[in-house]
Amino acid sequence: MFETFEHILGVELTLLQNETYRCGYAVVTRKGDNIDAADYHTVEGNLVKILERIPRKYPVALSINGKGIIHKQLKGVGTDTKDLFRAAFSSIERKDFYVQEAFSGDLAWVSIVRQTFVDDIVAKLQSSGLNVYMLSLGALPVISIWELLSAAGEGFSANGHQFEVSVEGNLIAYRYGEGAEDKGSLKLGNTKLKSTLLVPYALAFQLFLHDKLAVVKVENEQVDNRFEDFLEFSKLKKTAGIFIFVLLGLLVISFFALTHYNAENAKLNQQVGAITATADQSDLLKKEIANQKISLEKLGWNGGYSYAFLLNEIGSSKPRALTLNDIQFDRLKESAENKDALASIKITGETSNLSAVNNWIFLLKEKKWAKEVKLLRYQQDSESENFAFTLLIQY
Repeated sequence: MFETFEHILGVELTLLQNETYRCGYAVVTRKGDNIDAADYHTVEGNLVKILERIPRKYPVALSINGKGIIHKQLKGVGTDTKDLFRAAFSSIERKDFYVQEAFSGDLAWVSIVRQTFVDDIVAKLQSSGLNVYMLSLGALPVISIWELLSAAGEGFSANGHQFEVSVEGNLIAYRYGEGAEDKGSLKLGNTKLKSTLLVPYALAFQLFLHDKLAVVKVENEQVDNRFEDFLEFSKLKKTAGIFIFVLLGLLVISFFALTHYNAENAKLNQQVGAITATADQSDLLKKEIANQKISLEKLGWNGGYSYAFLLNEIGSSKPRALTLNDIQFDRLKESAENKDALASIKITGETSNLSAVNNWIFLLKEKKWAKEVKLLRYQQDSESENFAFTLLIQY
C-alpha cells in the first residue's frame, strides 16, 4: 500500500554515431515480493524521435551505453577501493568525467563518460517530462541481480553486452561490442528471461531496492537531487496516508460508539418517562379521577368507553412533568351519520419538558383503546417559561 514505486521504466540509451541513438525500454512492475518485466520496446533515430516514443508516466532508471563510454576492469581489488579512478585512468583528469564503480568479488570495473555529454542527455530527458531517478553506464547494474541470474555455458551476450563467467558461476569479465550476437540462455530464478530485458530489469531492480543494495550508478547531482526530492515527497505521502487511515479508523469507532450510546440513551428516556408518574402525584391524580367519574356518570358512556375509564387511562399514564389544562371529548360515535368516524379526545396542557410529552404519547399509543395519538401543537407560552401543548387521541 505504501511502496515508493510500483512501476519503473528501465531505459537503455545507446549512442550509435553522431546524433543517432538506439533506445530500448520496458516497464517493470513490483507486486509484493515479485518483480516482473513487461514487453520490451526499441526505437532508433535522433533524440527527438526517441523522446516522442518513451512513455512519460513512470519513474525512469537510465543506462547510457555505446560510443563515449569507457569501461576498465581492475583485478585483485579486494577491500581496497580507494582511488580506483586513478588506478584505472592515471593520465586523465577526473573533474571532466562522470565515474561509475562496480564490484564483483575481487574485481572492479571503473566506467567513465564526459560530463557535458551526459548532462546534455539528462537535461533533454528531464525537460521532455521524464523523471530520471537513477543513472548508470553500460550493463554493469546486472551485478545487482547476479545472484538471481543463471546462464548456460561459460558466459552469455545480450544486446551487445558480453559477460564471461567462471565455472563457479562468478563474473570474470565484461565488455560491450556493438552488433555482438546474443548467446546463452538466461534465467532469472526459474523463469526464462529475454536477453533484451536483462538491462531494463537490472536497472529497475536497483531502483526498487535502492535502500537495500549497493547500486551501480553514476553520481550525477541533477539526477540524485531529483531522486532525493521524490523520496522526501513519497515519505510525506506515506505519513499522510497513515494519518488519514488512522483518522478514518477513529471516525468509524466513534460512529459505532455514538450509535451504541444513542440507543442506550433512548432506552433510558423511555424508562424515565414510564416512571415519572410517581407516588408524589398519586393522591392528586386519584382526586382528579374521582371528580371526573362523578361528571361522567351523569353523562353516561361514549363510544363504548366510559368517560371515567378514559380519564383514568389518561390521568394514570400522565407524567408528573405535565400539567393538563383542558380535556374535551368529541362524541362522533353517537352520531348515525358518522358511525364509521373515530371519536376523539383533545387535551391541552403545559410543561417544561418535551421529552415528557413524547414519552406520554408513546404510553398512550400502547393503550388498546387508542387508535391514534397526535401532537397538534407545541409552543412556548409568551407569559411563562413553560411550553403549551395540544394532543389529539382518536379511539
